[in-house]
Amino acid sequence: MVLVLIAVLAGVVTISSRPDPQQALVQQAQRVGLLMGLAADEARLRREPIDWEADLRGYRFVLESDSARATFARDDMLRERSWDPPLTRLAVIDLQSGTVRSLLSAEAAPVRVPAAQEWVQAPWRLELRNELAAVAVEFDANGHAGIVQ
Repeated sequence: MVLVLIAVLAGVVTISSRPDPQQALVQQAQRVGLLMGLAADEARLRREPIDWEADLRGYRFVLESDSARATFARDDMLRERSWDPPLTRLAVIDLQSGTVRSLLSAEAAPVRVPAAQEWVQAPWRLELRNELAAVAVEFDANGHAGIVQ
C-alpha cells in the first residue's frame, strides 16, 4: 500500500513539474511583443531602421546603416534568441492587405519585419507554432502587442 502511494505521488510530482508547452510558447510570444516595442523605441532614438528577423530556429534584431548589417550581440535585451523548442511554422500577416509571409522549412530565408520608426504603423499578426502548441500575437497601429490565441 505504501509503495502504491509513493508511486502515485511521484507521478503527480512528475506531471506537475513538466512545463505547459502552450504557456511556454505564449511567454515567448509575449517576449517578442515587448522586444518589438523596445526595438521601435531604439529605432526612433537612433533614427535608423531596425528589423526583426526570424526563422524557425530563432530570431534577432538587425540594424542596417550605411549598407552594413549588424546584430545587437552585446545588448542583453535585443540579442539573438532561439525558439525553445524550434518552431514548425511561423507566419507574419499584414492585417490591412491580408498578405501572408509564412515559413514552414528550417532552410527557408528568414522573415523580416521592420520595427516601427513611426508612431503609427500598419497592424500585423505573428503566428507561432511548434509540435506542441500554437499562439498568435497581434500588433496594433501603436505597436502594442496582444496575445489572441
